[in-house]
Amino acid sequence: MNENLNAQKKCPACGKENNLESKFCKFCGANMDTFDFQTFEISQTMRFRKNCFSICCIIFIVLIFYLSLVVFPNNMDPLMALVASALFIVLLGGSSFISLLYILWLYRDSGVRRIFSISPKSIKIVLPKELVFEVNWSEFDLIQLHKYSGSHNNKSYRFYFISNDEVYKEVLIEGSLHFSGAKCRAIVSQMKKYAAKMNKQFIRGKRRKKKKK
Repeated sequence: MNENLNAQKKCPACGKENNLESKFCKFCGANMDTFDFQTFEISQTMRFRKNCFSICCIIFIVLIFYLSLVVFPNNMDPLMALVASALFIVLLGGSSFISLLYILWLYRDSGVRRIFSISPKSIKIVLPKELVFEVNWSEFDLIQLHKYSGSHNNKSYRFYFISNDEVYKEVLIEGSLHFSGAKCRAIVSQMKKYAAKMNKQFIRGKRRKKKKK
């Protein structure tokens, strides 16, 4: 009888002892009855995206010069051809070249691997030129997602990790720069899925204020 009263069971997430009848771990909050937590990881570089954008710009620049130096002189009045060619090269060619330089600058770290992982212990995000972001499941009770359009027409995702209604930590993931759109959607889906397994609330909401120090 006393053995049953003192019986303990280990949490499959954090490994700590809990009362035998406990459904949720008192240390990390995981649902011990339905827990099937496997480490989930996304690893990606943005080299392919950078190459695609760069090739498109180069093709466009070549096409502009071909029209300006070959097609226009053969099909238009010489003076009109000269004016049209100058405008095409200066306006469209110049803007395409500037766009190419911007893409090369924006994706200058495209070869550096981005990593997002969820383990029974924590959520970890590794981004180029950023400090490694990591938050333990036991440190918060709610994840709030704020999604908005990024600076280059892609969705960005800011995650707030909230404890006692105050922002404990936050992280920004920029779509197409940090991860592709499909990977970002997978991250949101997995975050929501595993929050439920860890007995944490997951909501979508407005921008949160930082915790005052």
